[in-house]
This record gives sequence, C-alpha cells and structure tokens, in this order.
Amino acid sequence: MKKICLLLLIVIFSFLIIGCSGVTPNTPGDEYDEQNTQVSYIKVTPASTELSFGQSKKFEVKAYNSENKLVAMDASKIKWTCTYECIACGVVCNVSPVTGSAQTTFKATNPEKTGSFEVWANYDGKWAKANVTVN
Repeated sequence: MKKICLLLLIVIFSFLIIGCSGVTPNTPGDEYDEQNTQVSYIKVTPASTELSFGQSKKFEVKAYNSENKLVAMDASKIKWTCTYECIACGVVCNVSPVTGSAQTTFKATNPEKTGSFEVWANYDGKWAKANVTVN
C-alpha cells in the first residue's frame, strides 16, 4: 500500500512540475512565428458549416505569414460581419462580438430567411470568410 501511495505521489508531483504541455505534443504549425510577423493572409475556421435555424456557431480567425506559420494578431484590429445570399433582404444574421476578438458567434435571425450565409473577418485590410448553410 505504501508503494502505491508513493508512486501516486510521484506521478502527481511530476504532473505539477512538467504540466500538461510536457505530456501533450505540440501540433506542427501551432507555434507562433516570432521572426516573420508580417501577416500574409488570414483564415476563418471552420471554413464551412451547416446549421439548423436557431443554432449558433463559433468562428475563429488566425493570421499566417508567407511561410504559412501562425502570426500573433492585435485583436483590436479584428472586425467581423455576416452576409446573406439576398442583399436586399435586410439584416437576417448577426455576429457577436463584432470587433476586438479573434472569435465570434454567428446566428441567423429570421426563420423565413434560410440558405447561404457568409461569416467574414477583416484584419488590417485582409479578408477571409466561412460559408454557413442554415436549414
């Protein structure tokens, strides 16, 4: 019994010192490039999704340099918007927050207007979108 308690204590102590990052390997491309910080393009993820009316979906924007490596973003420069297939239909969707965040949540607002929507992110003059189908 003493051996099990001692082993358990060692394992817990190891996790406290090493932390979770020591156990979980990093995915290639997850590290930020601190050398080349010039943004070449941005991406919104997920790139496409399908929802039922009444559901909402969270989107995230990330910036990449010319070497396809992540670049840190200034959240105050991020703006979000959404559009619907019918421009003359008025406001039939919203995103929140609209500015200042690398993430936003999309929601269609009119049950009579379903179909194709787009969620757009703008960062310092660069645009990226995600396609959303609402049924």
